Order: sequence, then C-alpha cells, then structure tokens
Amino acid sequence: MKYEKQILSFGKKIIKEEIVALSKVQKNLNINFVKAVNLILNTKGNLVFTGVGKSKLILEKVCGTFSSLGIPSYVLDANQASHGSLGNLQKNDTLIIASNSGNTNELITIFNFAKKYKIKIIGITSNSKSELYKFSTVKIIYPKIKEAGDQNFALVPTSSTTILASIGDALAITVAKKNNFKIKKFGEHHPYGSIGKSLTPIKELLITGKEIPFITSNLIFSKILLKISSKRLGCVLVKDKNSKKISIITDGDTARAASKFQNLQSIKAKDIMTKNPNYIDETTLVPEALDIMNKKRITILLVKSNGKFKGLVSIHAILEFLGK
Repeated sequence: MKYEKQILSFGKKIIKEEIVALSKVQKNLNINFVKAVNLILNTKGNLVFTGVGKSKLILEKVCGTFSSLGIPSYVLDANQASHGSLGNLQKNDTLIIASNSGNTNELITIFNFAKKYKIKIIGITSNSKSELYKFSTVKIIYPKIKEAGDQNFALVPTSSTTILASIGDALAITVAKKNNFKIKKFGEHHPYGSIGKSLTPIKELLITGKEIPFITSNLIFSKILLKISSKRLGCVLVKDKNSKKISIITDGDTARAASKFQNLQSIKAKDIMTKNPNYIDETTLVPEALDIMNKKRITILLVKSNGKFKGLVSIHAILEFLGK
C-alpha cells in the first residue's frame, strides 16, 4: 500500500508542477500575444511551424490544430531546411518558431533566410537574449521554469513542452474566434472518424423520395400494416392529396390500436395517426438528433429546411452510421 501511495504522490507532484508552470505563463502573457494573433490574421500565405526535438513535435500538434480550423499551415523540418526545404517558404508566409533556449543551431539558417526575404517570425522562447528573440518580429517570451520532477529530470522537457502546447492552443483558438469560426466548419475538415461523425448534419442521413412510405388518411388498418412492413422503417407518413400537412403512424401506433380496438377492419389511418409529428432542421447534428429521439422515446424524426418537409431519419440509420 505504501508503494502505491508513493507512486500516486509522485505522479500528482509532476502534474502540480506543470500546473504551476502554466499559471506563470498565463500571468506573463502580454500585448505581444495580441500582436502575434494579428500577424497570423493578416498572413496572406501559410503559417510555417518549425523547431527542433520536442519543440518540433509539439509544433506538429499545434500546426494540426491550425489546419483543422481552416488556417493553411505546415511544418518545416529544421534539419532539412538547409538542404532545399527553405524553397517552400514564400514572402507572404509567417514563421512560428519555438525553442526553449532560442539558440538551437539548426534554426540559424532559417533565421538568416527569413531576414533576407523579409519573412516575419513569431518567436516563442524563454530566453530574451537568444538568437530567436533577436530575429523575431513578434516575441512571445515565457518565464524560465523548472522542468517537472526531481533533479534527475532537470533536463527532460516536461513543463516547457506543456507551456508550448498551451501557447499554441491559445493562439489557434483565439485566431479562430476572431475569424468567426463555427463548429460545423470543423466537421468539414474532419470528414472521417468520431469527430467527423459527431459533426455531420442530419441531412446526410436523410431518407427521401420513393423510399418514404406515404399513405392517405382513409387507408384501412390491414393495408397500413402492409405499407409499414414494405419499407421496413417502422412507420408510414400520412398525407392527403390536397393537404400540405404530414402526419405519422408508427408500428407502435398500430400495436396500441390492436390492443385498443376490437374491430380493426373499421380503423383507418386518420383514427390512429399522430397529427403533429416531431421535426428537426436538416442542419441538426447527428448526435443531437439521437439525443432528441432518446429523450422523446421515438425512432423516427421528420426533417425540414426553411419550413419545408425534406425527408425523414430513423434511429437505426443513425446508430449504424455512428457505429461504423
């Protein structure tokens, strides 16, 4: 038991030390952050991220965040820069360079190239006397902090990489907010996987046209059952020729009618239909539609756009889509 407590205590200590480091960065953030955001917003070309070692790995994640938010970005490998990769840089690009020390040798070539072609740099470092600080157009300086852990881990990047990731996230989300970014746009950049599915509008799963079983309000009970079973949706929609209103009959309605009425041959659609079925807009996201179905305990939702009926969606289609 003592062994387990020691492990847990040390793990919590690491996290606490990183939280302390983040708190210092938050307090230290100043007008240069605003300048960096404005520089990114005014960039006509790409955001180009570069760093060495762990900084590069963190910047790859930050670059991915910017890209997913619709901001053209890529990572420049500092080790390959002097072997031809610098040719990718254009005058209207903005470099975002991170280095804890700010004096990493592999970055010197990039500094000189950026200066020659007047490419602006957002530098992120803890060293205000570094080469990165000197060459940067906008300088984001974070306080020197202790890496998490005891003296044996003083050189292991932990708190410093957490700081870099948080600054990168702050830049990306702030820029996206200023660009009036909407969450549905995020789905367009993530068409696959769980993110893409959760941001898919219900219109992508619509059942339309001849796939929808329509009947009239005077159809008799036995034929209603046949119609429901023919399309295997568990429902029919009721619409008379000269009416714009749509009603619905589900297999649950027919089951209740069978237990309620003795003479089913006299029962017609108008006797058991739901006259005001549940509608959602076609822009409703798939998980939202599923949540509505679960709360209302229904399996079918009618879908509209600009007040007009567009189709229907079933819970089975949603579950199949989310389960793929």
